Amino acid sequence: MVSTTAIALLVIGLVVGGAIGYSATALVPSTSTTGIKTITIGSIEPLSGGYAAYGLSFQQAVQLAVSQMNANLSAAGNNLRFNVVTADDMGTPAGAESALTTMYSAYGIHALIGPLTSAEVQGLLQTADTDHIVVLPPAATATSLEYPKSTTNYLIRPGQPGDQYEGSALAQTVIQTGAKNVVFLYRDDTSEYGTYNYSSALMTAAGLTVDGIQFQPAQTDYGAQVATAESDAQTFLSSGGTTANTVVVCACSATTEDQNIFTHASGDQYLSELRWYGIEAIATPVLLTSSTGAWMSKVNFTITSPASFASPQLTYFNSTFYQTYKAVPQPYSNYAYDNAWIAMLAILMTGGNNNGADILSTVTLAADHYFGATGTGVWLDNNNEQTFAIYDILECVPTTGGSTTIQIGTYNGATNTVTLTS
Repeated sequence: MVSTTAIALLVIGLVVGGAIGYSATALVPSTSTTGIKTITIGSIEPLSGGYAAYGLSFQQAVQLAVSQMNANLSAAGNNLRFNVVTADDMGTPAGAESALTTMYSAYGIHALIGPLTSAEVQGLLQTADTDHIVVLPPAATATSLEYPKSTTNYLIRPGQPGDQYEGSALAQTVIQTGAKNVVFLYRDDTSEYGTYNYSSALMTAAGLTVDGIQFQPAQTDYGAQVATAESDAQTFLSSGGTTANTVVVCACSATTEDQNIFTHASGDQYLSELRWYGIEAIATPVLLTSSTGAWMSKVNFTITSPASFASPQLTYFNSTFYQTYKAVPQPYSNYAYDNAWIAMLAILMTGGNNNGADILSTVTLAADHYFGATGTGVWLDNNNEQTFAIYDILECVPTTGGSTTIQIGTYNGATNTVTLTS
């Protein structure tokens, strides 16, 4: 049974800091404070490699949530505090598993925020299940990570909706905007491979012709894959296709890899005449304001991106993140922030027990009653993953210094429909 103290703390925690000050560096309470009990949670993200910009921002979002929770607990006169330890998994499954093993051994964590990609999450799941560590990844969306609630596993995904929604949103957008021939570049990892399979099957069923081009992560150059895309595009155009109905789709998500691909493509006559489509990671300021930002608007880059609705919680997150780190959070950092709050609230609901089985017993209840900075609320389905799947359909348009995005439509996961408004 949840104690009345835990329930009171839950209510306090849901009021995210409002008028209470905090310091992002004060994650461990002063040793001069008597009777303080500290529980450590973990944050594993790629802090080097192609996802480093996202990894750092996600890590900072977790640190921000912990600091704000501690400020609330202190103001309430409670003696519980949270600490967060962080590690770089270098964007690899092996790195994620190694980081978690070390983190558990050194700090005894039983709640983890991250990692970022589905492949990294897959890499550490066996360790998490063995050591009873609840894993809450903000952006790991692969359908291959679905595990029924009826089984005992420690993966809970209240973050971004699964790839089945993204794949459907992407395919419907391509179909509705008149494509007939599709050159499909996709990263060979757990998530993007799944997105390709799901969306290309829908496109093919609708009568489109799809040529898939797989590329391996972490290459130094992607000129060969772009040359293949050019060859496929020329084949379509010489076989009756037009620049209006021949398109390129890019299921790529690592910023440095994307930049390399776009640099090669921007110098190609044929690929620069076609409309491009992509997934949410492409809608990052790092790319939009880069040397290929103007080219992204030239090819009308159209992107499916999980919606973050305007709300006081999102405004508070954005403003306090900037105030603390003097930087704008990378897209979807609010998912990491919310997952950290959910983890801490679940621990409070146990009465402050740092025990994986106890946290697992309360975390779905905490998630299902949480409304945070993502602005869509959380409700977990029978696979313990987010069910509120609403995507913005974005298009790149020119601006000073590159491109920005405007919304041209919406995908509603409840009805599985894309509605284009522009």
